[in-house]
Amino acid sequence: MNIRTPLWISFAIVVAMLAASVFALLHLPPGARIPIHWSFDGRPNGFAPAGYGVFMTPAITALMACLFAAIPWLEPRRLNLEQSAKFYRASWIALVVLLACVHGVGLYAAMHAGVPVGGLIEAAVSLLVIVIGNYLGKTRSMFLGGVRTPWTLSSEYSWQRTHSLAGKLLIAAGALGFAAAISLPAKPATHIFIGAMVLAIVLSVVASYVFWLRDPDRRNGKTVPR
Repeated sequence: MNIRTPLWISFAIVVAMLAASVFALLHLPPGARIPIHWSFDGRPNGFAPAGYGVFMTPAITALMACLFAAIPWLEPRRLNLEQSAKFYRASWIALVVLLACVHGVGLYAAMHAGVPVGGLIEAAVSLLVIVIGNYLGKTRSMFLGGVRTPWTLSSEYSWQRTHSLAGKLLIAAGALGFAAAISLPAKPATHIFIGAMVLAIVLSVVASYVFWLRDPDRRNGKTVPR
């Protein structure tokens, strides 16, 4: 699988994050702390020392990029991963962009104390969910991505139909979360988004079992090819 494009994009984003970190470190007052966690009302409630906090997210982003780069060699169903390349690359790039957004929000919050920015993070996460949902229905059965239940992993019929449904559910949940993030206070917006995601996940898991029961190969006693 060709991973050069997401790898170079990841490299460029990590370099940009490090540059932003150095800039922030030079302009933050002595003893400043970087927010690393936000409450439901959009205000930071977890902090790290500036010297550590400004480099934590770039380090996590670099590690995630390395993990994505290793997945093609770790995935047992490599051919299926190759056939799911659009989903794989889009998820990789979208996650790296999300981490860059979180990093930027954290630096901004550290330099502008008291500004609620939790809604921005939820909006970014919602967009990530929409991107994943858009490509999810085009995936093939694999162990390192998608709705991995005993039924989808043992039935290509269940996998394809479950992921077609799950993709639509994730797009709907992401759109609802984004709309809530830009129009409602952070706390109720977060509750709406989490509720929509939980519902999408539960429906997808239940659907995977229902589709497995309907698999013609299983019902006819045939072995599903892998």
